[in-house]
Amino acid sequence: MKKTLLSLVAIFALTFNFYAQVEPGKAVKKAISAHNAYSGNPDLNADKLNEALDMITVAMESDETNTSYKTWKTAGEIFNDISVRDYNNAVLTQTNDLEDPSAVLSSYTAYKNALKFAEKKFETKESIKALQSVANQLNNVGQLLIPAGDYENGYQVLKAMDDVKKIQTDNGVQITLADPKKHQDHKYLTAYCAMQIKKLDEAKSLFAELRELNYDEPRIYAYGYNISNEMDGEGDFSILEDGLKKYPDSQEILFAQINYLINAKKYDVLTDKLKQAIAAAPDNPTVYSALGNVYMSLHQEAFAKGDAKSAEYFDESKSYYEQANAIDPNLFDVQYSLGSLYFNKAAEVTKKMGDLPISEAKKYDMLKAESEGLFNTALPYFKQAEKLNANDINTLIALKEIFARTNDFETSGEFKKRLETVQAGGTNDSSFFK
Repeated sequence: MKKTLLSLVAIFALTFNFYAQVEPGKAVKKAISAHNAYSGNPDLNADKLNEALDMITVAMESDETNTSYKTWKTAGEIFNDISVRDYNNAVLTQTNDLEDPSAVLSSYTAYKNALKFAEKKFETKESIKALQSVANQLNNVGQLLIPAGDYENGYQVLKAMDDVKKIQTDNGVQITLADPKKHQDHKYLTAYCAMQIKKLDEAKSLFAELRELNYDEPRIYAYGYNISNEMDGEGDFSILEDGLKKYPDSQEILFAQINYLINAKKYDVLTDKLKQAIAAAPDNPTVYSALGNVYMSLHQEAFAKGDAKSAEYFDESKSYYEQANAIDPNLFDVQYSLGSLYFNKAAEVTKKMGDLPISEAKKYDMLKAESEGLFNTALPYFKQAEKLNANDINTLIALKEIFARTNDFETSGEFKKRLETVQAGGTNDSSFFK
């Protein structure tokens, strides 16, 4: 095995030395020859494309040849064919997974350099024509990268197409993204990719341009608001108001508006909006849970003020959490919220117990029974929450308290240890409840 490895290393060293010894001028000729052989029969001469790449790399890295039109034109052709081969293989195998998404960008850069070093009119003309060819390939590659979630490379591809358009315009040609609708679609994708890779200033500017152009896509309003919120900590609500005028039934804008109202704690308006969201997406447990959170906040505020509506808000909160739980019982937030609802109610009752005079022993016993019942009702939800997240501090605190209050001090002690582990920066490897 060692001999084989040494042999492979020796072969690589010999290959590297061989290419390093090729004169740059001859390397260009060899690259052209190998590339022509590949172009004549790609299936039979597949290895020739790699040879062409090795040769043109020598020329691109040498001061003798890296200011030559021919070097960069040849490089552009080679990189473009590498990208086309990669793209075709991804499509034919239905994997849509590109091995080298940067090849098309290398082709674009090479053709741009060819234009830079062009000395004759035909060289300039050929370079611009080649840039149109690579623009088509940039578009093809982008259609695979963006749906696959490769937003970084997708963004680079889209920006390269913008540059091709500018170069063409500067040279009196209008082909790439000449159609206004396609250009707006392209701008939308660029803004979306920029948003995903946190180029927020650019994304914000592009979405604003699209709104000015009256681009027919409700997401530009929701995304525009979300970006302004992320950048400034306080979203520009006027963006959503403009969007709602144009798209009153848009779920994207509705949910962005809900996030705004949650942050602003405008509960009275929020309940109506969340009910609209439930009507629009009745199978989305997150919306039910959000409405449960709103009613829980209203319950706590009303209880603190002694408002009789606190009981009504409690029931509303419980109802919406239970509806969310019925849709998806494996959501940590829902399980924790249901547990918290009963736990907090039990804590309210416990406080009443502490405020009673000694003479109210009978009432004290009644409240104690009610408190224990509420803690016991909360327990299964916290158990499920702990199964879903064994390291949530609030869940661990609740379980420690409940077991202590129900006189199960051994289990309470176990949760005390688990809580201390997390508070010290560690993690619990698995759930206590298996």
